[in-house]
Amino acid sequence: MQFLKNAVKIVISFGLLAYLIIDADPARILQTMKKVVEADGIVYALYALVLYLISIALMAVRWDVLLRGYHIKLPISTLFGYYIIGLFFNNFLPTSIGGDVVRIYKVIESTGDRTHGFSSVIIERILGIAATLFLAIVSLAFISEHVTSARVFYIIFTLFIFILGFMYILIRRRPFILLLKIFDKITIFHIGERINKLLESIHYFRARRRILLYVFILSLFSQIAIVFMNYFIVKSFSLKIDLFYLFMVVPVTFILTMLPSINGMGVREFGYVRLLSVVGIDKAAAISLSFMNILIPILISVWGAGLFIFQKRKIKQGDIDAIRSSL
Repeated sequence: MQFLKNAVKIVISFGLLAYLIIDADPARILQTMKKVVEADGIVYALYALVLYLISIALMAVRWDVLLRGYHIKLPISTLFGYYIIGLFFNNFLPTSIGGDVVRIYKVIESTGDRTHGFSSVIIERILGIAATLFLAIVSLAFISEHVTSARVFYIIFTLFIFILGFMYILIRRRPFILLLKIFDKITIFHIGERINKLLESIHYFRARRRILLYVFILSLFSQIAIVFMNYFIVKSFSLKIDLFYLFMVVPVTFILTMLPSINGMGVREFGYVRLLSVVGIDKAAAISLSFMNILIPILISVWGAGLFIFQKRKIKQGDIDAIRSSL
């Protein structure tokens, strides 16, 4: 089954990417990418690199806030390192061990707390997606003249309300008890038991809602850093794209990367091409911008490989499989 899932992802990613590159003309893409190595281009690219590191640092602080809510204390520098290691696995082993799985594994390895290590990453992801959707909704108010169809707004708004509704239900006592009773009846492979442990870990913040708010705000700032990273990449290519428009493009393409694909490859480029064509950006430039959103994380993830090797600890495949099966 895992082989089939990976095969589908590979076909979608490489098929879509190949089509987009051929359609945009590879020579024009290379011509655009070369601008980064010019004098001003290098400076702007370095700004983009720093902003990506700032985004990761904010996510490490976000993770720390959640873990401290569970009375788990790890140095932020350690959590930052776990993020970088996870980034390496995301970029170089996306079909085998995902970044989130590695982060869960590392925090469990450090604390021995499987339930809270697992749930901290899940809550982090949920609120991160909510913050991303919120950013897209706000940006749409400023760029309404570029959006000819209201469908994008309705989809984003619906997803945002769904996530908020889900979190609200989990921190309310009666709906939470009802969900526990429902999942208690699912006994096959202990699925219901595992889900209930996760729900209980989220419900734990019922009396600590401020922590969830802090996590949401940190997620917003992290995503804003990514938007500005894209803005400096745009500057390195000598393109003209309104900053407010990027506040919509970046979150929406991030949501698209959650579709079945290899680390968002193909669907990310499709999102950039479609959304940037509205403001007159040609396909080659849009794909180049998307490629830089891959190259910068890859460059930083080499650091993650170094950290992983330096720690001299082997990841046990059995533990990884157990974590992945819970996701």
